Amino acid sequence: MGFFDSVKDIAGKFGESVERGAKTVSDNSKKFAEKNKIKRELSSIESSINNDYIVLGKAMFEKICNDTDSEFAETISGIKEKNQKLEELKNTLMSLEDKSSCPNCGAQVSKDQVFCDKCGQKIASEVTAEVTDVVETSGEEVTASSEDSENE
Repeated sequence: MGFFDSVKDIAGKFGESVERGAKTVSDNSKKFAEKNKIKRELSSIESSINNDYIVLGKAMFEKICNDTDSEFAETISGIKEKNQKLEELKNTLMSLEDKSSCPNCGAQVSKDQVFCDKCGQKIASEVTAEVTDVVETSGEEVTASSEDSENE
């Protein structure tokens, strides 16, 4: 029976070792999950604070943007120049993408759209006018062609 007892003893030790390993993995997984949860919460709070700073900064900018004697006059001037350049670049990009701005809400719309997706405003488009002219011209040509063929 000595052999079976030694095999049983080895199996018992192996089982205990596996159990300790599983417990360690489980504890480490719980710790890892808790750390990630805390990191996500930290990131969320930091992001919220940064958004609050942005809102506060914009409000302050709007409050003092016309004060040429402000200690921030140079920064304000820089922001205004950058906003102007930003608008120019946006307009250039929209032109290259065949888009325009809704006259009502300012949303980007394709030049061939009849109504704005965001607010429903009817879009007076040059493209729509051109298409109408082409259709009317084509209709006249067809009429003239069919009259010519009838005369022949």
